[in-house]
Amino acid sequence: MKVVGIGGGTGLPVLLSGLKRLRQSGECDIRITAVVAVSDSGGSTGNLRAALGIPAMGDLRNCFIALAGSPLPVLKAVCRHRFHGIEGLSGHSMGNLILSALYQMAGDFDGMVRLANHLFQLKDRVLPGTSVPVTLCADFFDGSIVRGESAIPLKRMPIRRVWLDPERPLPAPGVLDAIAEADAIVFGPGSLYTSVIPSLLVAGVADAIHASSAVKIHVCNLMTQAGETGTYTAADHLRALTQYLPSGAVDVCVVNTRSAGPLLQKRYSQSGAQFVTASDDEIRRLGAVPQRADLLQENNTKIRHDGLALARLVVALGSRRREWEVLCAES
Repeated sequence: MKVVGIGGGTGLPVLLSGLKRLRQSGECDIRITAVVAVSDSGGSTGNLRAALGIPAMGDLRNCFIALAGSPLPVLKAVCRHRFHGIEGLSGHSMGNLILSALYQMAGDFDGMVRLANHLFQLKDRVLPGTSVPVTLCADFFDGSIVRGESAIPLKRMPIRRVWLDPERPLPAPGVLDAIAEADAIVFGPGSLYTSVIPSLLVAGVADAIHASSAVKIHVCNLMTQAGETGTYTAADHLRALTQYLPSGAVDVCVVNTRSAGPLLQKRYSQSGAQFVTASDDEIRRLGAVPQRADLLQENNTKIRHDGLALARLVVALGSRRREWEVLCAES
């Protein structure tokens, strides 16, 4: 089965890790392609992209680590390391510096991606949505405009739309082919406007998704996100996503059914985050089939998707592609 995950941030690596673990367990044969947002503008990534004049590397780095072959535990640990207390290096991720070195060695961004796929011994593919340096921009309902991915959530106002500057950049090599060949295409989990949607703004991507015979699966976030989706329901997430896709381009909307403990919920609520609520009827009215599942992996400090449970669900949906086509046509 060929699965394409579209997104970035911390959400997409959770899906990728789950899919890789599922394959390693022998439960199924999966070929994974990550189509990654490259519009990040903050921290180490932002500094390096400004210095080198290239797309953002941070989310790519996380996906390379998630899909890295074994045994590479030392390389993974090194790539996660952040320098501190060293002038000129403080705050930089070693993984970002390695990718920067590969970029200078290769001479272009696509070459860097090819070298990184070899370095991390990937059986799969990690692809940037575009190889063009882009800036994510947002228009808010108060009429203001903000440029830069890291600045958008700081506005703390409802977002009307987002776009890339330059608009509709060319897709990176392999992106459209991966979408066309996929059995399942997964949007998220991840920050809706700053991780999932940016790759849909690349020329040809939305149309390729619509034309693909794959099952298109939106994995709704577990929690709302202050500055992006502060009051959003699952249907609101889906509605926003489908604004950037042709009509009928999402088949299934996956929503979590399990809640976290009260102390953890309280800590998240203090930062403005609440569990996303879902109405099956609203999801159906938007043209998607609701799929409820227990997908929460809870530890003492964070609320995250259970990557393995999510991977099993994605594979099950992909295997039932024709059945879902019938269900979607009837809903």
